[in-house]
Amino acid sequence: MTSTEYKIDNYSIEIYANDLKGGRTRWGQKLIRLFSEGREVAQAVFARDGKEVPEPYLSGDKIFYFAPENYYSNVLDLLRNEKPVYIAWMPVSDPKEPGDGDAYFYTKEK
Repeated sequence: MTSTEYKIDNYSIEIYANDLKGGRTRWGQKLIRLFSEGREVAQAVFARDGKEVPEPYLSGDKIFYFAPENYYSNVLDLLRNEKPVYIAWMPVSDPKEPGDGDAYFYTKEK
């Protein structure tokens, strides 16, 4: 099983309002798009309070990292203050869940 990892060069942030009139409520209120070498390689999506957090997954070569809303400030702090920052996908062997794995951020020395 091969891991997938990217050095994050840039990111963009989206914060969504709640659409109460239209009845549409997003489970993810905050989104950070993560870029490596000018290409979007991952998304970090943070669930609203009280919403269930989906499991992370890898689609093609893009990592989808999901976490509770209270993780948002920690991830943003990491992106702003640590260099270099990486995001990775590590497959996990689970016969009950094909395609299972972990998505995570990390830093390392230059």
